[in-house]
Amino acid sequence: MSFSWYWIWISLLLLILCGVFFFFNKKPKFIVPLKRLQQRSRFFYNALLWLVLFCIIILPLNLSFVTDKHVVAEKNLPVQIILDVSLSMSANDIQPSRFVAAKEALLKLINQLDGYYISLIVFSWKPIVTIPFSDDSSAVTAKLKSMNLGDFPPVQDFLWTALGDSLLLGVANLQYFTHQETYKPWIVLLITDGDSNVWFDPLQVVSYCKKLGVPIFTLGVWENNYLIGRDTFDTDIITSINTPLLQQLADKTWWKFYRVFGDQTFDTFFTKTAQEIISQQQQHIQNKIFFLNDYLIYLLVCALLWLLWFRFISLLLIPHKK
Repeated sequence: MSFSWYWIWISLLLLILCGVFFFFNKKPKFIVPLKRLQQRSRFFYNALLWLVLFCIIILPLNLSFVTDKHVVAEKNLPVQIILDVSLSMSANDIQPSRFVAAKEALLKLINQLDGYYISLIVFSWKPIVTIPFSDDSSAVTAKLKSMNLGDFPPVQDFLWTALGDSLLLGVANLQYFTHQETYKPWIVLLITDGDSNVWFDPLQVVSYCKKLGVPIFTLGVWENNYLIGRDTFDTDIITSINTPLLQQLADKTWWKFYRVFGDQTFDTFFTKTAQEIISQQQQHIQNKIFFLNDYLIYLLVCALLWLLWFRFISLLLIPHKK
């Protein structure tokens, strides 16, 4: 039981209204006398008045009762997805392209993690927060479905692979989202088909992630040294993935590295990832609370409407002089 000023003010207002009803009963000339009501209706009317008065007295107590207990699973593991959108993701060693296959697999993962807070960062030369953290999986999947590799044209910004910068932005995004929260752990899911070749050294960044306790799942996508086309100088454009680097990123944060060569193993990886994330759920016993005031308010409204209705009917019963 705890007193609430909010309910005290409501009770005072209702008490004034209740006093008006009692006053009108004692002063017939202000309103239709109670004697014009039938005997049974008079009893019911008085009972309603005392019921209203009782509810007004109980409201400020703000009473609540424990009715049951149930187990609650807290989906408190924010998932930061970091997806490579460099030119090499257009390679078609898997149809229709690496990017499309990765997107379709991510959509399945997000659906498995319904209710979790998920964010998406895309990167090449520069990392960008494309989808801020949200626990609305339908909104996240809708945004992801609308994304195409054509949204990231093969200009300078998307020709390189800045693994270190993308990890830094991922950690910063996690810290921004959880700065007022106490729950841990966090998790980063890094998907790339390239090698770090610009800006920060990812091995230095991963040491920072390790200090913060941010685990990193790494996923190396498809084949190395795969020809995806030629540039304007007629030079071969060949994919280059640094498997040892990705393995180190995962090992240094005590998590896992996977290598994917096809869509079937891609789905297998994400199923395992979802299981790993779900296994981090924290469960606790939560009480089901019955708040008496929620029902008292409805009772009060109904009682007051009945009182007004009785008064309205009594007006109709007044004999009219000819």
